[in-house]
Amino acid sequence: VPTIVMRGQWDGIASFDDLVRFFERLPSPEKQLVTMPGISHASFQQKNYLMVYHILWSFFSQPDPLYRG
Repeated sequence: VPTIVMRGQWDGIASFDDLVRFFERLPSPEKQLVTMPGISHASFQQKNYLMVYHILWSFFSQPDPLYRG
């Protein structure tokens, strides 16, 4: 399952190290870990909310890989 983990730079819910350890355990090769600068936990209510929509749009609209090995 394609997976994206998004974390605001100032998000205090989970530390970056905790998220990296979780991210490494995800079995899918189609995964992304994104840190969003200037954002805390409530990313859709922040001043930089358009960045959140851009990241999500980019993830869901990326083309399928031509070769999977």
